[in-house]
Amino acid sequence: IISVIIASVIGIPMYIRPETMLPIAEALVSKGMSLGTVVALIIGGAGASIPEVVLLSKLFKKKFVISFVIAILVVAIATGLVVNLII
Repeated sequence: IISVIIASVIGIPMYIRPETMLPIAEALVSKGMSLGTVVALIIGGAGASIPEVVLLSKLFKKKFVISFVIAILVVAIATGLVVNLII
């Protein structure tokens, strides 16, 4: 459970391109990381990255941007935990 939460938090500031998601995920799983943790990292990285948050902060109010990042974090954690429970 802790690894999913940490991966979600680490994934949000990362900028993961869609083309590199699968090779990164494959490398992490082959090194022994659980699939749910990898899913949480990928969702966090794809959902909200630093450049995206900076752009959104220029367009929207701070409250909305914080809500957006929290929503991405919750979805990444929930999905990672569900994947770990299923697999």
